[in-house]
Amino acid sequence: MSKTITETKDHFVIYQQSIDKYFTQAEQAVSRYFQALTDLQEEYIHAWRNSIKANLYLQKEFATKSGFDVTLPEPSKKIFIDMTDEFLKTRSVRTQIAIAKIETAKKNVKTLSDNASAFADLNRDIMQSWISLCTPQDRQNISQNS
Repeated sequence: MSKTITETKDHFVIYQQSIDKYFTQAEQAVSRYFQALTDLQEEYIHAWRNSIKANLYLQKEFATKSGFDVTLPEPSKKIFIDMTDEFLKTRSVRTQIAIAKIETAKKNVKTLSDNASAFADLNRDIMQSWISLCTPQDRQNISQNS
């Protein structure tokens, strides 16, 4: 049975338990955090769309009631349609680039995570080399061999 943080004096055990608690809480919080952000983004888009629609309907009502000619010349109509199409293409490319960058970052973090043990092993080997040079027994052997 493992000891709780308050039952042990081993600082490595305390450190490990603290790390475990931290990351367990972080893993639970991340999904709630991103869901809240997604919900906020969807609500913002909905509000933005409603604001634009309401203003468009108001402008249309004003133009109709005031008797203004709202007929759009064909070249102007084509410009609006082409601008919209180009904007959508640009947004699509931007989205693809952003997703590719996120996926690349995800792969890099996974690679770091996968190699964490290898880095620890390398550091352990370096540590062993230093320890072997610094222990009194080894220093004595070095002095005798000189």
